[in-house]
Parts: sequence; C-alpha cells; structure tokens
Amino acid sequence: MSPREDVGRNPILVCAPFGRDGETIAGLLRGAGYSAQVFGDLDRLVSALDQSTGAVLATEEGVAASTVLAAALADQPAWSDVPVLILTSRRHSARLSADGISGRLLADITNAILLERPLGARSLLSAVDVALRSRRRQFALRDQMILLAQSHDALELKVRERTAELEAEVAQRAKAEAALRQSQKMEAVGQLTGGIAHDFNNMLTGVIGSLDIMRRRIASNRLEDIDRFMDAAQASASRAAALTQRLLAFSRRQSLDPKPTDINSLAASLNELIRGSVDERIQLRFAFAPDLPRAIVDVNQLESALLNLAINARDAMPHGGELTIGTRATDLGEAAAQRLGVAPGSYVVVSVSDSGVGMAPDLVEKVFDPFFTTKPLGQGTGLGLSMVYGFARQSGGHVRIDSRPGDGTTVEVLLPATEEEVADEMSATDAAPPGDGQRVLVVEDDPAVRLLVREVLEELGYLTVEAAEPHAAIPILASAMPFDLLISDVGLPGMNGRELAEIARSHRPQLPILFITGYAENATIRADFLGARMSMVAKPFRLEELAAKINAMVAVSA
Repeated sequence: MSPREDVGRNPILVCAPFGRDGETIAGLLRGAGYSAQVFGDLDRLVSALDQSTGAVLATEEGVAASTVLAAALADQPAWSDVPVLILTSRRHSARLSADGISGRLLADITNAILLERPLGARSLLSAVDVALRSRRRQFALRDQMILLAQSHDALELKVRERTAELEAEVAQRAKAEAALRQSQKMEAVGQLTGGIAHDFNNMLTGVIGSLDIMRRRIASNRLEDIDRFMDAAQASASRAAALTQRLLAFSRRQSLDPKPTDINSLAASLNELIRGSVDERIQLRFAFAPDLPRAIVDVNQLESALLNLAINARDAMPHGGELTIGTRATDLGEAAAQRLGVAPGSYVVVSVSDSGVGMAPDLVEKVFDPFFTTKPLGQGTGLGLSMVYGFARQSGGHVRIDSRPGDGTTVEVLLPATEEEVADEMSATDAAPPGDGQRVLVVEDDPAVRLLVREVLEELGYLTVEAAEPHAAIPILASAMPFDLLISDVGLPGMNGRELAEIARSHRPQLPILFITGYAENATIRADFLGARMSMVAKPFRLEELAAKINAMVAVSA
C-alpha cells in the first residue's frame, strides 16, 4: 500500500506563518493526492498532532522561535517518530545546525529532514513521499505490536483457561482420591469392627454364660463343679484382655515400659516356652550375634511379639522344618531410615525365620492388616502380625518381612539400640510384706473397678478412702489426714490422673502414686509419663498383680 492510499487517515500538518506559503504548500500537496492541514502558528499545529499524523511540514520561520513541537514529539508512543520536514533558506540553514533556539529544536527532533529553498515541487513531493513511507513503516510496526499484544493476551487467556482446567482436574482427582481413601478407610474400619465384634461376642458368651450357670448352681446349692465354670469365665476374660492389648499394640497406643534390654538373653530365656509351643518335628535353633548392643524395648511386649512370630512360623510348617531366631546389629543412614520412617542410627535386629510354605507377594502386602489371616476359620484372630508391627513402630523401630512361596518366611523386628546398661530388676521372689493399717486414697470413676481395688486393699490389711472424681479427692489430699499411697485412674472426668498427681505432690511431696489405666494416649510411654515414686498398672489386671504392686510401693515408702 502506497502512502497516498492512506491520506485520509494520515494528514500532513503544514505550518508557514508568513504570507501565503502555507496555502501554496497545502495546495501542492492536495494536488498530488495528499491530505494537508494548514496552521498559522506552531501551537495550533501541535494541538492537532496525534498518532494518526502522517508528517509535519514547516518553514524555518514557523519553528525557529518555539519549543512546543519538540515537547509534543517527546510525548509520542514508543513506536511513533513523526517525520518533520523543515523548509530552510540557504543563508539560514547553517544557523539551524548551530547554537540558538532553532539549533536546540533540531537537536530535539529525532526524525527531522532539512529542505533548502528554493525547492522545486517535484523535490518537495519526493521528500514528502519518503517521509510518509517511513511513517507507514511505523504504522506497520504499531499494528504488529498490537497483534503481538493481542496474541500475548490471547495466550495468557489460554494459559489461564488451561490452568483453570488443570486445577479443576487436580481438584476432581483429589476429590476422587479422598473418596477412595475414605472408602478404603471405611472398609478397613468395617473389617476391624467386624473382627472385634466376632471375637468379643465369642468371649462375652463364655463369660456371661459361665456367670449365668454359676448363679443358677449357687441358687440351687450345687457347688460341686462350679470351679469349671469359673475357669471358663476367667479364660474368656483373659482372651478378651489379650485382644484389647493386641488392638492397642496395632494402633500404637498400648502403655509401654521401654528399658535397656539384653536381647540375646531375653530371646534365650524363651527357649523352653517356644519349644513347648511348636511341633516336635520342628527344629529350633538360635543364631545370636556376639557383642550385641542393648535395645530400648518393653520386655513383656517383645516376649509376646517373639512368641507370636514363633507360633506363626510353626503354623507355616505343618510337616516340620527349621525355626531360627537370630539377632544382629545394623546402622541405618539417612536414606535407609527415611525409607523405613525411622530415625537414623543404630538398631538391634531380631529375626524369626522358618522353612515353611512361604507366601505370595499379594499376601505379603496384607499381612500387617488387622484381622487378616491365612489360617483356617477359627484358628487365628489375624492380629498377631499387626500387633508386632504396631509394637515395633511405637517403640521407634520397624518390621520387615521377606517371604516367597516354597522358600519360607523371615520377619525382622528393628529396635533402637543404646549403650545404656541393663537396669537391675527387683526379683519376683522378693515378696513385699502385707499392709498394717496404712491408709490409701483411691480415685476411680468406675464403681466396679473402685469396688475391686477397695476389696484388694482391705484383704491386704490397708485402710481405704475413696473418691469418685478428682475434685472430691483434692480436699482430702489438702487435709491433715495421713496417706501412705494414692491410687488413681489416668482417665478421670474433668482432670486426668497425672494432673491430680501434681496437685497431690504440691500437698504431699513424698506421696507414692500408683496409676491404673485402661488406655491413655499421653501415658503410652511410661518413662515420659511417670515421675519419681510413681508406677503404673494397666487394666485389665489380675488382683495378684495389683496386690504385689501396692505392697511393693507401700514397702518402699515406709
């Protein structure tokens, strides 16, 4: 497109203040097909100057005494540089490039073209044509910048739209994953509660049924074989207690008493117990690492875990085989510890291996799920391995299992190692003396438990003061009545047992305190929960166990 095809939109602004120069120049331009506008002074021309202007054509007299043109041109957009054609006389052209107002103006106009007069019409039109072609290229650049900006805006819009689509997809995927997790969680909860209900109903049937028969026999004075039903009720209740302990172990909420332990000695002490639990066709062997460091672990729970693993190994070898219990030490670096979800450091590894039937990979993935079992119906609760896993994780360790069909199974329990020495334990044969009228305060909100504790205390020869809740016990503790022991439940209404113990110690700093608890989240690690002259008994407890603990604590305080 030639400059003349766009003359209507891009006029040439003409400024010639003297005589008829302006109209003469405009007539020449219009005759050549250009659009021209004439202004008598530069101020009026500048007011008409805009982005559509094609060029400015002015005589030297029109621009010599004014700076407004330079200021207007400086305000142009970045793409715009309006051509300015200045008609000069030969005697003044040198002055335009020298000092003075005109010289400074010329220095401020970046696209100035000087035309010396006299100038022929053809030369003037040729210069105007060159200037408009230059201006046309500026307009093309402007259009490209607009298109680029529009493309950029369109791209940004597409990016925003795609981002919104991706965010919606991510949100939808997250929603679907959350729904799947919730479904899996509810399935696991259903499996867990179904298994618990099944096992507890069986156990409660044994307890309730035995008690009903005993009540009938006592009412009819038939006492000859009542012990049989008492034993049946006791066995069912003990199975229920074991089940709750396994559930707490699986959920990592059981009360642990971790201490430095010689694992080799502990495993060796189970020799006879394990041999009595396995088939005579199974060869039991031990592979203990020498100079094994101690492990921080609850001895009773580790014994139970090893026995569970040994029984599982026995059941995996119905035709006999080899059962190996081994120990070794290992160090876990940052990467290995992170994969297992434990702290880096030294660990003691206790392994139980069998040469049995093994398991397929899909079964190995499920072995730690609660109530999952490969045994026939009625021959296993499905909580053995889940209990071992929960116990190990709560102890700061981990459990690994390696099994292949036909190649047997190896279960490794990792426990944190320590350089601490094994603590001396009170001999079980050192029986504490019975009570002699010492006074014990019992704080327990469950009436049945409170009744049992009171009966045990009275049979042992202690005086008992009872409180059903902490706020009833606080005034008693603040009184002048002497006490030799405080027995408190951990989970109490309004205040837990540990908080009550702090209040008790504020009044009686040396008072021994025995906690009894069925479950308390903040008491899962006893060393972190108990203070000086404090101990704990977990529910359900046998009365002999409670009596021994009470006697021992009162004897120490005497």
